[in-house]
Amino acid sequence: MNTTTGIWKQERPPWCKHNDCFFKKRHQDSLCGGWLSPPQEHNGDFNHYRFCIRFDDDQVIDIQVNDSDLQYFRSIFDVLDGKKTSWLTK
Repeated sequence: MNTTTGIWKQERPPWCKHNDCFFKKRHQDSLCGGWLSPPQEHNGDFNHYRFCIRFDDDQVIDIQVNDSDLQYFRSIFDVLDGKKTSWLTK
């Protein structure tokens, strides 16, 4: 992080060990996301994305999702923050 601006450099964080995905974004040194390569088959569909959450004890949760999963997450976030960005909450 740049201590002057408070902005995290957009590169794979050192705690992310998933070299099999294409890094796209990180926030607060606790969240990162990328594209899976190749996509992973899951319940008759394919997961194309991964996001990871790092906790204070350095445990990392790896979540692989597809487009519809992202919409469901978005609709839950809409309920929490009231922004109504998902078609599921309009």
